[in-house]
Amino acid sequence: MMLKILIIFLALVGGFFLGPLLQGHQGSAVFEVANYKISMSFISFVILELLGLLCLYICYWLFEKIFNSKTMLGNWLRSKSPKKSAKRLEQAQLSLLEGDYKQASKFFMKSAKASTNTALSFLLAAQTQIDNDEVIPANQSLEQAAKHCQPNELFAFQLVQVRLQIKNREYDAARVTIESLLNEKPRNPEVLRLADQIYYDTQDYQAIIDLMPVMYKAEAFSESQLDQFKQVAYVSRIKQLSTDSDPLALIKWWNSQPKAIVNNVAYKRAMANYLNQLGQTAEADKILSSITKLEPKERT
Repeated sequence: MMLKILIIFLALVGGFFLGPLLQGHQGSAVFEVANYKISMSFISFVILELLGLLCLYICYWLFEKIFNSKTMLGNWLRSKSPKKSAKRLEQAQLSLLEGDYKQASKFFMKSAKASTNTALSFLLAAQTQIDNDEVIPANQSLEQAAKHCQPNELFAFQLVQVRLQIKNREYDAARVTIESLLNEKPRNPEVLRLADQIYYDTQDYQAIIDLMPVMYKAEAFSESQLDQFKQVAYVSRIKQLSTDSDPLALIKWWNSQPKAIVNNVAYKRAMANYLNQLGQTAEADKILSSITKLEPKERT
């Protein structure tokens, strides 16, 4: 900005300088201050003006370097203290462990003002506020974090953003971000957990089913939890398809499932139940009869 002003000023001064020179007379500049009169040629005045401007620019450059530096002097001039920031981070973490989320978020916000990593402090504040259901302050903290976010902090920023969007039930926006992250980091446990939550909240059970193999591999949840989630997803999907009153679509979907699913007793019972509700008693009886063949095998 200062450089642009300097260029504009030099262009104006150049005009003043060349004008009298081309006309053949220099002109003069007279200054009168407290009964003192100073007279000089216009060219001398321009030269002094340029020298003064150069000194001003050098002073500006030096102050900018000092104020933007991470030296002790720079920190002191900006009233920033890394020691204070570290102390506030410690206090924030202690408050977090003690369950005082409000106090923790305050300390995180204060540490951001003096922190060498401002974005991280704001992100921690935003996450704490999300956990404490403080949606508006969390949104403000996230906006502040966005202003200072570095490329290596973008992934953490996106995760906090998705958590806030889920809290606000902004599922369309959250889904766009999470599906982009699934392409970039398909086996990241936290990305998978957030995706599972979004799909469950929006009742997209087929998306949960498609995600299950990766969730098992990445150990996004314990195996027992995943088994439970898998059963809920499949039974809910069967019910969802049955509400369309199109038994052929349900049967077609069922026949396209892996053998492990088709031979699962719980899923078979759910299928038979909903097929009966759709009036497909023959298909339901066929599935129920196959259960009796599987049950002895499961008991052994």
